[in-house]
This record gives sequence, C-alpha cells and structure tokens, in this order.
Amino acid sequence: MPHSFKSLLKERDFLFTFELVPGRSVRTRHYQEILRFLEESTNLKIFQAFSITDNAGGHPALSPIPLGRTIKEFGLEPIIHFSCKDKNRNQLESELLALDREGLHNLLVLTGDYPFYGYLGRAKPVFDLDSVLLLKMITDMESGIELPRGAPGGGVRLPGIPFFKGAVVNPFKLTLSELWWQYLKLYKKLQAGAYFIITQVGFYPRKWLELKNLLELGITKIFSQFLKDQSLHEPEKDKTFERVPLIGSVLYLTPQLLRALKKGRIPGIFVTEDLLRRLEKASSFEEGALEISAELTAILKGLGYKGVHLCGFPLDYKLIEAFLEKVSKYETKWEGSFEELGNTALIELPQGVYQREIPCLLKNGFDLRFEGKKSLFYLFNEAMHRLFFNRGNFLYPYLQKVAQFLDRYPRLKGYFTSLEYFIKKLLFNCQECGDCTLWEFNYACPQSGCAKYLLNGPCGGSLAGFCEVYPFVKKCHFVRAMERAPSQRELKKFIKSYLPPRDWALYKSSSWLNFFLRRDHTKDETI
Repeated sequence: MPHSFKSLLKERDFLFTFELVPGRSVRTRHYQEILRFLEESTNLKIFQAFSITDNAGGHPALSPIPLGRTIKEFGLEPIIHFSCKDKNRNQLESELLALDREGLHNLLVLTGDYPFYGYLGRAKPVFDLDSVLLLKMITDMESGIELPRGAPGGGVRLPGIPFFKGAVVNPFKLTLSELWWQYLKLYKKLQAGAYFIITQVGFYPRKWLELKNLLELGITKIFSQFLKDQSLHEPEKDKTFERVPLIGSVLYLTPQLLRALKKGRIPGIFVTEDLLRRLEKASSFEEGALEISAELTAILKGLGYKGVHLCGFPLDYKLIEAFLEKVSKYETKWEGSFEELGNTALIELPQGVYQREIPCLLKNGFDLRFEGKKSLFYLFNEAMHRLFFNRGNFLYPYLQKVAQFLDRYPRLKGYFTSLEYFIKKLLFNCQECGDCTLWEFNYACPQSGCAKYLLNGPCGGSLAGFCEVYPFVKKCHFVRAMERAPSQRELKKFIKSYLPPRDWALYKSSSWLNFFLRRDHTKDETI
C-alpha cells in the first residue's frame, strides 16, 4: 500500500514531485509516453508524487481526473491541479465530489491561467471564485457543508471529505507592491486552510530563503511591524503557519521555452542576465539547463525546503538520472552557488530591453518602504464614502429609510439604479455587479480592473506590476489599489481574511440600495 502524500510530507526530509502536462487528446504519442513514464516510475520510485495540470496555459486539455485515476492504479500518488478559471462555484463543487468518488484527495489549488486558445476562438474566463475562496470552500467540505435552508435538502450537513490541499505563492516579483500582495495572499491562503505551499518557478534562490524566513519570523508579525499596528500580530497563527511544508518549483529550460521567457510570454516568470550568460557558456544547452536545475534543487534542499517540484522535464529517466547525479554533486556546495544566477531580471520587449534588480526583503529587514500618495480622486471618493456609506454616520438611518421607500416602487428603483450606474460608469468603469467593493480597493473596481475579477489578491501571473493578460499595457488591479493608498494605515483594510464571492442574485441591481438594505457583502457588518 503506497504512502499518502500527506504522510510522505511528514516522514521524508526531502521529496521529489513531478509535473505532468496532459495534451488535448489521449490518442497521441505524448499521452502514451506519459503512461510509459508512469509505468517506469513504479519500479524506479524516484518521485513521491505526480501532479497533473488543469488546462495549463489556458489551453484545453485532458481533465486531470482520468490521469489521476491511472496514477493511482499504478500505485503512485497523484496531485490534482484544481483551478478556478473554467468553472463556476457549482461546477467546482461537482468536480470536488467527483474527485472524492475517485479517491483523488491531493489537490493543488490555483487561480489558473487566463483562457486563450479554444474551439472557434478564445474561451470565456469564469473565475467565479478565486483561489482563497476555493480553499475556504474545500475546507468547509472537509468538515461537511450544511446545505442552505432554501436549497433542496436544506439544513442537512453533508459528510466530510478528507481532502489534502495545497496552494501556490510567487515570491519572484519585480515590484514591492506585487510582493506585498503575494505574501498577503499567502497569509489568506494559510488562513483558508492550505496544508502545503508550492512556489512558482523562479531563478533567484534568495527569494526562497526570503519566503522561508518570512514564515519563520512570523507573517503576522512582519505585517504588524510594516503597518505599525501590534494588534495584527497573532503569535499562535504564526507558529501554525511556520510548520506548513514548503516545496520549491524548478523548471527545466529548453531553447523554445527560454525564448518565450526572455520575451515575457510566460505569466509571472522571468529569467536573469547571469542565467542567460551561463547557458551561453555551457558546452550544450541541455547540459547547461541540467546544471542549473540541479543547482537550484540542491539549494532548496540546503535551505530546508520539504521538496522540489520538477516542471517541464522531459519524460526521460536517463535525463532524470543524470539530473539527480548533478544534484548530489551540488549538495555539498550549495551555499557557494547561491548568487550564481544573479539578481537582475531581463525581458526583451518590442520597445526595448527591460532590466530590473529583483527586490529582496532580506536586505532591509522585510521593510516594504511604502510611500503613500494623496490624490484628489481618492480624497473626494473617501469623503463621499464616509458621508453616505458609513453605518456610524448620523445620516445612515435617514438614508436607509429612503432606500426602503425606493425599494417598494420598481419604476423609481429603476430610475435610481440607472442614475447610480451612469455616475459610476463614468468614474470607475462600473460593471453593475450590485455588490460594490470600491472602498475595499481604494476606489478601483475589481470587476473592470482585474481580468480575472479577483477579490482576495492577485494571481501569480503579473510581471513588473502589469497584468498577465495585458503585459506592459495595463497595470495589475491590485498594484493600482495599493498605489492609491495615501498612507500605510489605508493598507490595513487589505488584511481582512477574505472578501466573499460576488452574489450573482444582485447583478444589475443598485449597489447603493443593497448597502442600505443589507443585501451586499457588508450585510453582517456592525456599526
């Protein structure tokens, strides 16, 4: 009987996991090569688990479930990549029930890549939940969801499901705003119940040390120091989060992949100048790529990470055995290779070469050096919010009565709703969701500002502060929200555990009325 991935994380000092990328058909040579590779794996026992991507790169592919079942049949441990991009919350729950039926309980929960190529054009991006909310939903399913009173079978608590779920963080960011949001979202993911963390791919090993130190020092302690508010420090949570296993991702480079990375075409991943020089000097590209992968793996092991997640590796055990030999060579001298890949990112853009030093918080004691800026736009909207949408304001009871009056007359309510959305469309490019979160994002609308409609932190795909979907054209919504804050104090609002998902019952209704009638996400807020 194979050990579960959960028990292996506890028992082993260092694990090797391997990422499989199924194609668009099971009737291809590539799929047969995956099956052959898995069959070989049963004898060699090098890898402790195999993860299966979920429509990687936003392209359609075989669902992870049938391949996960096959991996189990081989007596191996599968990890299912489970993303938000193609399914609404009901379909996510249905698929989780299907995974339980198949005994596939190891999950890597992701936001997911933005959909690109699809049948007869680009597919519709769904992102009904984000990765934080999906983690929370799975945590609730682990203890057993109680069905809502109004639903069929309402009031019944369903049996719990033993999922073992992990999450992803990307410490390899080029701006401090992106880095703040990645660590803040990591905090939310840990709060939501992530049992292990796998990093995004990166080529500056100090960032792995930074992440490890962040959890060892205490993530809430760091936030409390940065925001100068000791009430944010929760020592017990920090102790719990410090014990969460960390696994680092290592990418095997090919010439084609390197060309895409140099041009910034892979969301959230970039290469360094020194890495490029090293590949140029190598006796062959394959030899250089193997050396770099082995060196990075040895560094992860030396840093005390729980394992390495191998991405992009060929399905070739001769190459993997050569890689493992090189890992052994570097294990005794990993500290000397810490800086060999450099800390200057390089991206070749149509308008010229972009170079930037990768920020590392180890150098300044985890100080994010935030400097707020006061704009008339922010100050005006903040004044309006405090005057009209503050339940502690003397106007609130009177405005609530006006809202109750308007709600009784459909025609008046329609006129009022049209007026609201006319104003908000001009000011914020409002998308008429009916559950306004402008204040939460310093008056930047997430429904129009974020290509994935995320509410609890950005995806890992931003690059140099720009959106994954519109690289070097449109700034990431969350970067904009942070940059609009006039002071560090205004960043505290981002630390709340999570914002609930959009309620589609409110679509095209008045968000102003919904606030006063307690129908929106603030309905349980106390004065």
